[in-house]
Amino acid sequence: MRVTMYPYQPFEVTNQKITVFSTNSADVYTKLIAGFKDQQEILKISDDQFQLIDIVKSVLWGGEISTLDPNKLFQSRLIKKMAKDLTDDQRQNLVGLDSQMRAAILEAAFMYDLALDIDLEWDVQKALKYFNLKFSNDIQTNPYGIMESIVATASELNETKIIVLMNVSHYLSISQFNELVRLMATLNVKLFIIEFSETSNPTRYQECRYYHIDTDYVEWRYDSDEGMMKK
Repeated sequence: MRVTMYPYQPFEVTNQKITVFSTNSADVYTKLIAGFKDQQEILKISDDQFQLIDIVKSVLWGGEISTLDPNKLFQSRLIKKMAKDLTDDQRQNLVGLDSQMRAAILEAAFMYDLALDIDLEWDVQKALKYFNLKFSNDIQTNPYGIMESIVATASELNETKIIVLMNVSHYLSISQFNELVRLMATLNVKLFIIEFSETSNPTRYQECRYYHIDTDYVEWRYDSDEGMMKK
């Protein structure tokens, strides 16, 4: 995919390689965020055939890791996928357990001299929601755990949208970020990271597709094969 913000050339976003965009221009920073959140018509996103794609259909906004909840991004889709992917044995086992629970509830209801009944229809998705299938709390307090869970889950769900996160460098050490780069290289997931940074940092992002726009609105692009280029 390609993300275009006038008057700059498109920023390329592909599977298996992180795209990092940094700037020390508050104007550029806020406009880019507003564009990705579809709050302003700042960005144009196109596919590999240069066909325009609606922002809502092409971007999965995550924002800051400190406020990011993986459950809000993926929980409902994970429940649907798990319900679909259950084996016959797993499904039969759950049906049996569900029958035991319903029988126990009806038995308990007999203590009342009332005509009581329960819904006998079994829905695996409702069962998974009832037991609140979710990401571990341990993961949600670990910035790298959150990042790893997001990209791994996106891969499991065959997510085609661009996942957009902010200021990842504030939360991950250099070694953790490098580990994320290695993980991303194995996944068909698109990740776009926005960084507010006083200076460009091509060394840290040498294994990424890297763009930087300075306070003079000058753009710098880094490609691991071609080096730093000024536009």
